[in-house]
Amino acid sequence: MTQMYELHEFTTPRYFFILPAEHSNIKAIDTVQNWLHIHYKLYFLCECSQDPKEMHVAPHEGYSIKRPRDFILRYGPYLKTTLAIAQALLSIGGFAIPQLGNVSKAINDVLPPQLNNSQFYTDAEQKLQMVDDLLNKVDNQQYRAGASVVDRHQSRGTALQGAELREIQTYLERVDDKRSLGNLYRIVTADGHVRWVCHKHYNAISYNNEMSKYIKEFKAMGGKFDETTNEALINQVNITKENVEMMCTALEKGFNIEKLICRECSIGEDDLKKLLDIIINRSSIRCLNMGSVRVRNVFGITKYTCQEMAAEFNNQTMKVRFSEANRSGNTMMLARLLLQNKICGNLDFSASDFLGYESDVQRSLETNAILTDLAVEYSNNIDILNSILSLKINALQHLKLTHSLCASPAFSHFCEMLKKNKKLLEIDLMDPSGLGDEACINLLLDTLKDHKSIKHLSLHIRNIRPTDQKETSLIKSLQKHVFISRLCISSSLISREFTKALLYASKEQSPLTYLEFYNCQVEYDDKAKLQSFHDNGSLSHLAFYEEPRWDVLLKETNGSLNKGKRSSIFTDNGSSNFVQLVTLLLREDLEQN
Repeated sequence: MTQMYELHEFTTPRYFFILPAEHSNIKAIDTVQNWLHIHYKLYFLCECSQDPKEMHVAPHEGYSIKRPRDFILRYGPYLKTTLAIAQALLSIGGFAIPQLGNVSKAINDVLPPQLNNSQFYTDAEQKLQMVDDLLNKVDNQQYRAGASVVDRHQSRGTALQGAELREIQTYLERVDDKRSLGNLYRIVTADGHVRWVCHKHYNAISYNNEMSKYIKEFKAMGGKFDETTNEALINQVNITKENVEMMCTALEKGFNIEKLICRECSIGEDDLKKLLDIIINRSSIRCLNMGSVRVRNVFGITKYTCQEMAAEFNNQTMKVRFSEANRSGNTMMLARLLLQNKICGNLDFSASDFLGYESDVQRSLETNAILTDLAVEYSNNIDILNSILSLKINALQHLKLTHSLCASPAFSHFCEMLKKNKKLLEIDLMDPSGLGDEACINLLLDTLKDHKSIKHLSLHIRNIRPTDQKETSLIKSLQKHVFISRLCISSSLISREFTKALLYASKEQSPLTYLEFYNCQVEYDDKAKLQSFHDNGSLSHLAFYEEPRWDVLLKETNGSLNKGKRSSIFTDNGSSNFVQLVTLLLREDLEQN
């Protein structure tokens, strides 16, 4: 019962603290109200020990906080507790990593750069104390006027519950958008408790006295287990009810598998249902790969085959990719995944895996009432757009489309469907190639200017020139409306007037917090002004790149692929090119933020 409760409640790391961003001029801040509006970063802690003094900062550079005032007022009482842990860590030698054999140096190598900087420790004590003072000042009725029942509940010092923890992500500026908070892994300990730990401690903590028993039983059913990578393989096995019972029991009691691969196997439909329920909701498994897996009905006859699938379960996100060889099987497997899902509110899939089965996909999506976010690739036909934007899911609030809306008719239909949708709060069109069609940009901005529900737009636009229609429309939207919150600009000439509009939107209007330029010409003075807005916290993220955005993303992906090329007992044993490629691409999400 403990584990079932914690796996549902703690789908997000629960230990974190905040500090003013490195560039914030904390000495110039003299009032509480000013403190509530500067740029903060949030850092997670690795739960490698039950003793808070033996924890360490997660291997991540930290997350910029959107709406810092709202965040501090909502989580202030809880932050006072976690801030005390951070102060204790600093007092006993900084945020040092507890010695863990020969892996301590490896963990230090991936710590945020500022935490390996001696100057950081000089400033950290002062910053921690200032945040502590701020939290004490805002924890009174004046600043908590109008607080919700949940807020008052927290102010009495009660620990955060699952829904409150999950909401934290809405306050974080996800620069990488990889959905892997702090590069931390969820594990189940031998006593059934859930922890979030870094990869190095994952390997150390996950091994307990029962592990050898679980591994032996797993191998007895025909499986293989690599203890160096925590990867498990089931190859050419007719998986029985007894096999599934054994695996489910082991996973619930702390058999920590990072990746499970099933190839050329068969499994009963009811057994698959039970196994997926454990994998998604009650285990530490982060990757599930299937190849040529036959699903049997009650009579032992193959009902459908999952030809190739790579799925990732990470924090609250389920990311799944199929081959296009058997779309009927893809649709039935997606339906089963969604039916068993109880904790993942974010679904990431490719529309190209389900061409011709759009209505089936829509029905499957509507079976899962907890979905709040959809990320969809290759949405380029009207049928799939209808399926997504006509969903009868009241909780669906965020939609991200990549490599999508490539044809003008599809884009026009998308905008028409947006007008009818009254539930979405956020649209993300941050496509790697960028939107360049002038008519499409104008149509999108015109559609959203008076929209009743959509409050945030993330957009990548290319080839802007001074006084052209794209610049004119963007300037108008930035100055008169407040829905553009994240903007990437590629291969463009940035005029002084456009820069003024960007500055206005990030300060006066305050929605624009994320800004990137790729292969753009920006005047030196304009670049300096934008940098000053980043320094004072108005822009939580600002970046300038000389290369096109696609090249930057490709370099990042290639770097991750090279990292992923490690030896394994599985990758050389008949795995298809599809599974190898998708596994490496998913590993980018798992290992790098």
